[in-house]
Amino acid sequence: MILAAVAPALLVVSLDGRSVRFGAPVPAAAMTQGLRLEGRGALQWRRLPIGRPDSDPIWVELAISGPPGTVRVVLGGDGPVADGRGPVVVCEQAVAQLPYGREETTTWHWRCGRVDQRRRLVFTAPCELDGESWGIGEARTSVDEGYLQAGSVLLRLPRSHWAAVGLLPPTGSAGAPAKALRRHVQTLLPGLRELPGARGAGDYGRSGGVVTNLEYDTTLGLLRAAVALADPLLLARAMRSACHLRDRDLDLRTGLAFPHGPDHRSGMPEPGHCWLQGLLWVGLATADDGHLQAAQNLAQALAAHPPAGTGAQERLRDYAWPLYELEALLAISADPVLARAADRLVASIRRRFDPVARTFRFGEGEVGDGVYLERGWLVGGLLLPALRLHLQRRPDARLAEQVHRVQQALLERVGRGGPGLPTHWRIAHGAVFAEHREQSTAAAAFLLDAFAVDDLQRLLRRGSVRAAIAELPSADDPDLATELSLLLRTQWLWR
Repeated sequence: MILAAVAPALLVVSLDGRSVRFGAPVPAAAMTQGLRLEGRGALQWRRLPIGRPDSDPIWVELAISGPPGTVRVVLGGDGPVADGRGPVVVCEQAVAQLPYGREETTTWHWRCGRVDQRRRLVFTAPCELDGESWGIGEARTSVDEGYLQAGSVLLRLPRSHWAAVGLLPPTGSAGAPAKALRRHVQTLLPGLRELPGARGAGDYGRSGGVVTNLEYDTTLGLLRAAVALADPLLLARAMRSACHLRDRDLDLRTGLAFPHGPDHRSGMPEPGHCWLQGLLWVGLATADDGHLQAAQNLAQALAAHPPAGTGAQERLRDYAWPLYELEALLAISADPVLARAADRLVASIRRRFDPVARTFRFGEGEVGDGVYLERGWLVGGLLLPALRLHLQRRPDARLAEQVHRVQQALLERVGRGGPGLPTHWRIAHGAVFAEHREQSTAAAAFLLDAFAVDDLQRLLRRGSVRAAIAELPSADDPDLATELSLLLRTQWLWR
């Protein structure tokens, strides 16, 4: 008996009869060996504009058509389509010059007869359009239902796929408390209201009339929730938020994002209020070249604008957020300029390590007489994850030991028990006092991203910890969008 060799599947895709288009990583060998589809259907693909020529794996766009059923993407077949014209879909682009801007139209003509379209109007002069005022540097993106349907396949990919590519955390259960919190969050998400109009689409407001400008990366949180919960409405929200950041919130002068304020473009851009991971992941998942280029441009802007604050204006977030964002992009696409910028941030952070206080000290926390105000929620939820991501790229035993000592100090604080979770405290000569604890806030939940799975599981067995994260935030929280953004981006929630 002769057994035929079966090529290992790079990806298993469930089709519902509609043509689909999405992004996925494949081995670099695809560039020489090609890709093919096993099963009923047809495949075409192209490499996405991210990563170095020698990257492995590479991210590609897959366009697949076929009847309902399961197909396998394997090595060995046709090469990439270079001109947008393939056996599955023909992609055409057109540009129209208007008195107030440039309209870019992308049309996908599927061989099955469906036509999808995306329009992006980039404003080159101030104008009023459809009752809204637009400024130079803003854009307005609109897509049709077919465009959204083409990406619906993302919700049928298994959780293991999203863990393998890095959008969701590795497997490792955070137990019943995390499951209960996910169920609670799922009931809140339909009540999250986007700001009105085309300028507000994809963004949210909070108390005091503040426009959040997607603070804490609403886009990333929504995308994680969408694929984890297989929710098409959340996926559409995440896609709108990615468009909003790219179209409305980027400053032409600095390349950075505008922070929250009374309007979308009223704040002063700064590196500590820039998030690119959501934009990057939506670009990768939906094979959107424009989003990928915008994420890389934002990373270049972060590299070009190192933290400038001194004294009380030297803030942890201005070091840690840019580091986290740069390392997230470097995990996908190596870039020597971005790598050097991230390395400089780490060198500056590690010089701030205090072995007695067991933390990294920044000027904003120095309150006099050697007393340091520790922002434990930011150290745990932001700084330590950013440093751990850096260590994956550049292992360093001394830095790893510093990270471990800070993590152990946080573990001791949480492990001492008491109502709520500690988010702020003061340290003098290694002694901790004036501890502030919070109950049912996203900041308290954010802190838990500091811990490895084993430590997290032990903490979540404590009644005080479970009570501190139960049913947060509340449905009537005036800052619901900000609280959810901070919570949804955490890794531990999706374990």
